[in-house]
Amino acid sequence: MNPLHSRKSLSMRCASLALGLVAASVFTTALATPSIAAPAQTGSSAQAADARMEREIAGLLRHNEGAERVGKDRVRLERGVEMTVLPSTRAAAAIGDCRPGYACVWQYSNYTGYRLDFYYYGTYDLGNYTVSDGSNWRDKVSSFYNNQTGGAWVVGKDWINEGGSSQLAWIFGGKAPYGAGQLGEADNRADVIQLYP
Repeated sequence: MNPLHSRKSLSMRCASLALGLVAASVFTTALATPSIAAPAQTGSSAQAADARMEREIAGLLRHNEGAERVGKDRVRLERGVEMTVLPSTRAAAAIGDCRPGYACVWQYSNYTGYRLDFYYYGTYDLGNYTVSDGSNWRDKVSSFYNNQTGGAWVVGKDWINEGGSSQLAWIFGGKAPYGAGQLGEADNRADVIQLYP
């Protein structure tokens, strides 16, 4: 056997082995590294959520005469009354979204969906406020939180027909700070919200 031929053969085998190890390393790294498409999908999802929120805000402005946008996800409907859509930057709303000094009601249970915030004492007819699809807030409240100061009250009332006459009946509420993530039998029945000391 020619020693030169043997060294060349050994050298070629080492080179082949080294190339094989490099190829295996590249392949393993490719499997372990997250796909480049993943961030694009996340960005795309955020853009879709932002577009959805913009459509909802546009609907609120269209259906609530005199409303003005006061935040990325919030519209002032009248003095002391604001409506908020679910922001695109997080997965869920929370009780902590109700700012100090306000009483808040949510469209769905567990403080989710659209939110109405009330600041001043008074009686508010929910039929005066409209969500982006054009329907009003009557019979749409499923959770509430009273974050007013000084122990003020918030009460949800429903129009009840008794003995041929209509009257407002108390169906949920409480003295601040107080709330409920689910309203039981009062769910989707409120026609009026009242705030008082």
